[in-house]
Amino acid sequence: MTTNRPLLWTLSVAIALLAPVAGAQQAAPRAEAQESDALTDKARQLFEDGVKAAQAGKWADAHAAFLAAWGLKPHYQIASNLGVACLRVGKPRDAAEYLTLYLREAPATKVQERQRAEASLQEARAQVAAVTVRVAPDGAEVTVDGASVGRAPLADPVFLDPGRHEVGAKLDGYVPQAQPVEATAGGTAAVVLELQRLPAPDADRAGALRSVSPAPGTSRGGGRTAVLVGGGIATGVGAAAGVLFTVLANNSAGEAETQKTTLLASGRNPCTTPPAPAACAQQGQALDESTLYSNVAFWSFAGAGTVGLGTLLYAIVGGPEARVQVTPTVGINDVGLSVGGAF
Repeated sequence: MTTNRPLLWTLSVAIALLAPVAGAQQAAPRAEAQESDALTDKARQLFEDGVKAAQAGKWADAHAAFLAAWGLKPHYQIASNLGVACLRVGKPRDAAEYLTLYLREAPATKVQERQRAEASLQEARAQVAAVTVRVAPDGAEVTVDGASVGRAPLADPVFLDPGRHEVGAKLDGYVPQAQPVEATAGGTAAVVLELQRLPAPDADRAGALRSVSPAPGTSRGGGRTAVLVGGGIATGVGAAAGVLFTVLANNSAGEAETQKTTLLASGRNPCTTPPAPAACAQQGQALDESTLYSNVAFWSFAGAGTVGLGTLLYAIVGGPEARVQVTPTVGINDVGLSVGGAF
């Protein structure tokens, strides 16, 4: 008895739907006529073929005809019959989808038809799981095992055959998400997915630039400026030291010359015969100091010149992308610079 009852319900629904076409119920409400008129001629013919196949127990043919009619005109009347046909050919998941759609769109005035659809839906639901899927933001494409099932927000639950599935969502500009679901016959589940925005390309580029930016309070040219200022200061200090030690060397040389003149006033050099007077020691010390100061002055001027020339070269060809190495070269009789690197 349980096997035959859905068949009788299906036939009664099909006959009720076809009545306006066949003219068997001349007193049908105007709403029924309008619903029949909503079907195109081709869809109506396919629908009638499906009803005939269902009446003959040919459910595979009925399913094919109802499905073709639905493809032409997705009307809730077709959804009801297609749902029952899906149930009869072993497609409970599809049956639950079509019957749920029918119950959502069919007028409340269709009391008997809705009761029959609800009974068939309960039969289908006992074999599948109903999953409520909530996705943010709206408009995201919802997928089950990679296949699209619509866009958020979904009007109805997603029905799944028993087993493990993956419910996902994706939207341009957002990171896709997916969540596994273990579906059980007659069970329910809920999936909540909140998509996160992808970082903007400009933001990525700005972040990369910030990673190589100088510390707060400095600029990209800060290092170059420091080199130039430091080089200028070092050159000035070296030059000033050279002038100072040159003056000291000249003073010591003048003092040694004065001592020599005093010692030679007698017509001979008393420093060559012992005991030598104290003035001889003073003259020798003055000469030594003059030599020392002269050497220090020379190296001060040489260093100032080297640093100054290096700073000038850096000012001309140096920069954030240049790698210049300036090395002073000092010999016995000359002084210079060795410049190398990449410009």
